[in-house]
Amino acid sequence: MSRGTVRGTAVGTGIGITEEHRALAHSVRGWLARAAPPGEVRELLDAGSPAAPGVRPAHWKALVAQGLTGIHLPEAYGGGGGGLLDLAVVLEEAAYASLPGPYLATTLTSAVLYQVVAAGAGASAGGGAPVTAEALVGALRELAAGDRTAALALTPGTLTATPTATGHRLDGTAPPVLSADAADLLLLPAATPDGERWFLVDAGAEGLTVRPHRSVDPTRPTAEVRADAVSVPAHRAVPIADPGLVRDLAAALLAADACGTAARSLDTAVAHAAVREQFGRPIGAFQAVKHLCADMLVRLEQARALTWDAARAVDEETGAEAAAGEAAGSEAAGPRARGLVAALAAATAPEAAYTCAKDAIQILGGIGFTWEHDAHLQLRRAVLARQLLGPADAHRLRAARLAEAGARRELALELPAEADRHRAEARPHLAAARGLAPREARRALAATGYAAPHLPAPYGLDAGPVQQLAIQQELREQGIRIGDLSIATWVVPSLIAYGTEEQRERYLPATLRGDLQWCQLFSEPDAGSDLAALRTRAVRTGEGWRITGQKVWTSAARTADHGILLARTDPDAPKHRGLTYFLVDMKRARGIDIRPLKEITGESLFNEVYFDDVLLPADAVVGEVGGGWRVARNTLGNERVHMADQMTFDSGLEALIARSPGLDEAVRARIGALAAEAHALACIGLRTTLQQVSGNEPGAGASVRKLVQTLHQQKVAELTLELLGPQGSVDEPAAGERALHGFLMSRCLTIAGGTTQIQLNVVAERILGLPRD
Repeated sequence: MSRGTVRGTAVGTGIGITEEHRALAHSVRGWLARAAPPGEVRELLDAGSPAAPGVRPAHWKALVAQGLTGIHLPEAYGGGGGGLLDLAVVLEEAAYASLPGPYLATTLTSAVLYQVVAAGAGASAGGGAPVTAEALVGALRELAAGDRTAALALTPGTLTATPTATGHRLDGTAPPVLSADAADLLLLPAATPDGERWFLVDAGAEGLTVRPHRSVDPTRPTAEVRADAVSVPAHRAVPIADPGLVRDLAAALLAADACGTAARSLDTAVAHAAVREQFGRPIGAFQAVKHLCADMLVRLEQARALTWDAARAVDEETGAEAAAGEAAGSEAAGPRARGLVAALAAATAPEAAYTCAKDAIQILGGIGFTWEHDAHLQLRRAVLARQLLGPADAHRLRAARLAEAGARRELALELPAEADRHRAEARPHLAAARGLAPREARRALAATGYAAPHLPAPYGLDAGPVQQLAIQQELREQGIRIGDLSIATWVVPSLIAYGTEEQRERYLPATLRGDLQWCQLFSEPDAGSDLAALRTRAVRTGEGWRITGQKVWTSAARTADHGILLARTDPDAPKHRGLTYFLVDMKRARGIDIRPLKEITGESLFNEVYFDDVLLPADAVVGEVGGGWRVARNTLGNERVHMADQMTFDSGLEALIARSPGLDEAVRARIGALAAEAHALACIGLRTTLQQVSGNEPGAGASVRKLVQTLHQQKVAELTLELLGPQGSVDEPAAGERALHGFLMSRCLTIAGGTTQIQLNVVAERILGLPRD
C-alpha cells in the first residue's frame, strides 16, 4: 500500500485508554507491520478473489504465536486471560492495517462459544439432548491455539433444523458468511419448530457446501454456506439462551473493526490534505477541508467511545473487566444494558467507517478514485461490515425499543484506593457545609480550599485528579452542593497566574466566597470568535487608562460587581500582541452604559456594554501591557476534573423516550440516534476522566465533546417541538410555550463560547495538525 500507510496523530488514543491497552495496541501495530506487509493485502485486492478455500493466510502462524487468537479467552481455555475489550483493541489495529483473513470471524465465533460456556454449557439445548461442555470447551481450545478457524452466520437465512434420533438435520442456505471459505468450524443458526437454534458444524461435513463469493472486500470475502441434509450430532447443538448474545458480540467486534477502518481513512485524508497543494497552498488550509477532516474525527471518537463501552458491558457480565484493569464499571450491567450499548455501537461505528471512507476519497480527489490508491479498500471494508450488520436505523430502532422497555446504562467511576484517604481527610472540613444552601456552602468552605480544590494553595488544595474526584464523591455523599462561580471560573485562574499580589488579595478571597460577581467583556459586534480583531481601545493617560468602545453578548453585566475586559492598547502591533487584560469596576466606573439585548426568545439575558471614555486606574491591568491574549487564554496545568458518574440520558431525551412507543418507526429511529449521541457523550466524558486520573493526556475527546453536545441538544429541542404538532405553534403555557422556548434558546448553543465552525477549525489545526489558513 503505497499511500496513507503511516499511522499519524489523527488516530489519537484508540478504543483502549489504559496503559495496558495502549501498550497492547503499540505491540500489535509493530507486529502487523512485520507480519502482514502491505504487499500481501494488495495482492488479494488486485486478484479480486480469495485465496484457495481452507488455506491459512501467510501471517496466521505469527498471529497465533503472538497469542492473539485467544487473547480474549480465559487461560483455562488456552487463552490469554483477557476480555472482549482486549480483543476490540487488537481488532481496531488489525483493521487499520487492513489485515486479511479469518481473524475477525474466528475470534467472534470463539467469543460467542465462550459466553455460552460461561453461562453453563451443561444445560439442555432447547429441549434436545443435554449438551456436553467438553464439545464446546474443546472447540474453544482449538480456536484459541489457532489450530482451527471459524466463522458464523448472523441470521438463519433459509436454514432449518429438523430433529432426528441422533441430533438434527440441517437444510437450506445461510446469508453471506464472513470468512466462511477459510473456516474449519461454522456456527450456524437455523429455524426449528421450537424457535431459532444454533449448531456447531465442521466445514467438511457431508452435505455442507461452502462457495466463496466474489466479495466487495477481496481481503475478507464472504461465502455461501449451503446445507443439504447435513447431520449434526446432539453434542454440537449450542445452547444460546439469550437471543441477543450473538448480535451483541458481533456488533461490538464489527464496531471495533469499523473504528480501525475509520481511523485509517482519517489518517489518509489528513496526510494528503497537509501536503497536497492547490492554488498555491496546502488544501488542508482551506476551511472546507478542515471541517471535513474534523467531522471525521468527531465521528471516529463517538464510534470509539461506544465500542469501548459495548465491549466493557460484555466483560462486566463475565468479570473480565477486572483482568483488563478498567477503573470503571456499571450499575446496570446485564443483557438489556448490554443490548442497548451494543445497538448504539452498531448504529454508529459502521456508519463512521462508511462515511469516513467516502470523505477520504473526496479529499484525495481524482487519485482517490483510482484503483492504484488503497482508499477504496477502506470503503470496501466499511461496506462489508455495514451490509453484514444491517442498516443503522435498524440498530437505532432496537436501541429505542430497549430504552422504552427500561434498559439504561449507568456509567460509574471507580477510584483507586488512595481516594478513601482523601475522602476521610475531607469529611470533617465538609461537615461545616452540611444543610446549607449552595451559596452559603461556598462561603463556608472557601477559606478551607475545599470550594475549589483544583486551585493552588492557599486558594485551593493543589489537588490532583484523584483527590478532586474523591472530594466530589464526599460532597455528594453528604448532600452538599457548592454554588457555581459562573464567569469567575475563568477569572480566578488568570488572577492567580498573572495578577499582582495586591490584586490577588483584593479579589480572590471575596470571589471564591461568592461575594463578588463577574462578567466577561470580550466579544464585540465585529469580533465574535475572532477576539484578535477587537477594536475597543485603551489609551494610557497620567491618571490610568481611558477605555472607548463597545462590547456585546455580555451576560450578568447588569448585576456583576466587576468585569474582565480585553482592549487594544497598541493599534500598530500584530493583532494578538496589541491587547491588554483589564479589571473593570462595573458599579463605580463612570461612562459605562449597559443596554439589555433582547434575544429571539423575547428575553434579555445578554447585554450590550458601551465604554465612553471610561477611566480605569493604572493597576487595573492584569499581566503585562500588550500581553492580554496570553492572560485571556490562560489555563492552569492543574485543571479541574469533573465527576463522570451519570445516567447517560438527560431529561429532554428521557421525555422523548417516554413518548416513543406511540410514534412511527422513522421518529423512533431518530430517538435511537439521539440515544447514541447521548451515550457517546457520557462515554467520552468518562474516558477523559479516566485518562486524567491515570495521569495521561485526555486525548481528542475533550475537544470533540462540545461539538457533539451542542448539536445534540439542538436536535433534542427540535424533535421535542416537532412532536407537539399544531400545539407547538402556540406560545402559551398550556400548549407549546416551554418547547418553543427550548427550541429558540438552543440556537445559541452552537454560537456561544466559539461557533461550531471555529471549533472545527481548532480541532483540525490543533489536534489533526492541519495548516492554518
